[in-house]
Amino acid sequence: MPLYELFALAKPQLGKKAIASIMKAVASKVMEQGGVVTDIRSYGERKLAYDIRQPGVRHKEAAMWQINFAANPATLPELDHTLRVDERMLRWLVLKRQPYRRLPTPYRVARIAEDVAVPLAKQQGPRSNSRSDDDAIFQTQQD
Repeated sequence: MPLYELFALAKPQLGKKAIASIMKAVASKVMEQGGVVTDIRSYGERKLAYDIRQPGVRHKEAAMWQINFAANPATLPELDHTLRVDERMLRWLVLKRQPYRRLPTPYRVARIAEDVAVPLAKQQGPRSNSRSDDDAIFQTQQD
């Protein structure tokens, strides 16, 4: 299942319960289709960069919220329909996110480091035990 990010703007001054009910409807629609909601964020009411006009109304502020989820692509038209019929919504955008790359295991990192370090050590040859290169440089700078 691909990862998606839904960012939405709702009409201002709806209240926390109304925004929560919209977010709950979207999350339940995702879960009905076998998806998983991974993150829900509410940014509160914010002033918009430009006015959103609807017939007879200009919105200078909006309630902003975001839901991250993993779902089947067939879920997106149903989400779009759910948000389109809700009169409290102003705008929304669904983005497909790139999947996270797995981090290498510590064992793999150690193997890569060893593969790099061994040839370098052979290239440099044996080191003297009496004084390291840093000590020799330090001594010449003091003299």
